[in-house]
Amino acid sequence: MPYARISLPASTAIDSILPFAIELDRYVQHDRLIIDVPERIFFSPFVMLLLGSKISYMRKKYPGLVVIFNGWERHPYASHMGFFHMCGFEHGRHVGEAWGSQHYLPITRFDKSELIEKEFDKLEEMQDLVQRRADRISEVLSRDTLHRSALYNVLSYCIRELFRNVFEHAEADDLYYCAQYWPKSGKVELAVSDYGVGVRRALSRNPNFKFTQDKEALEYALLPSVSGRTQEPRRSSVWFNSGYGLYMTNRLARNGGSFLIASGESAICLTPKSKTNFRTSFKGTILRVGMNVDAIGDVQARLAEFRREGAMLASKIAGSGNRPPSAMSMLLRRDYH
Repeated sequence: MPYARISLPASTAIDSILPFAIELDRYVQHDRLIIDVPERIFFSPFVMLLLGSKISYMRKKYPGLVVIFNGWERHPYASHMGFFHMCGFEHGRHVGEAWGSQHYLPITRFDKSELIEKEFDKLEEMQDLVQRRADRISEVLSRDTLHRSALYNVLSYCIRELFRNVFEHAEADDLYYCAQYWPKSGKVELAVSDYGVGVRRALSRNPNFKFTQDKEALEYALLPSVSGRTQEPRRSSVWFNSGYGLYMTNRLARNGGSFLIASGESAICLTPKSKTNFRTSFKGTILRVGMNVDAIGDVQARLAEFRREGAMLASKIAGSGNRPPSAMSMLLRRDYH
């Protein structure tokens, strides 16, 4: 088919950018897709990772599709972060090429094999190696080399659980992440994506969670003691799938911030006072954690509070098995090192 031309939404708010992913599906059979980029548009980590992952997948599935961005030269930040290169447009830095700073981490691909840095690592549990990577990312963003601040603790916890979710449930061997810290406003945004099997299929390993709609699967995935693997035998005394990872992470994030997850045809955004469902189109899973640094508080106290509330809720969820949270899902890095 001949070329098509569309424009990115003037607003990259989630109620605009999530439906835009559906619109992109209409052009996969074209030879060339020209995307006009408005002069004034906000490229957050989530927006760059959502569009970058989406367009990259489209180009891999339909090799004849050429994507061209018109107006890219007005957006040096997105160029520097690796967004255009991830989309297959030869402009700006490559994915993972830009050096992170104390305020941002560019779009970065992380392969599971990179967890093994030395021979001794082969004897370690995968989750401990994920924690090491999470610590490094958190140190850059929080600017906390002593690992004592609330921001460092909450980032380290959330990154660990989101990375674990990919490697333990998505059947994916790699993931992408991007993050930004805005010191003046005290806001942090972290986005993580993968091209795995998606939430609905991951949960379907558990015979109690055979959903037909992505929306229903996402809603259950955010509840405590819900997992595609809670029925499996424990392989570790400390690291096992209790179904609390996403629950604890989304509770931490929306304690003054927000949490968003999208997979397949559905997305859910949670804030302290609201839950909003959206239609979208995304192969695999993408998550966004947005936090207000001033509202984080005592992270360990929050985890204890959420555990108590989660246990009460889990007892009422049919099919969950009401498995208690694993020891590590309740601990910060500092508690066991």
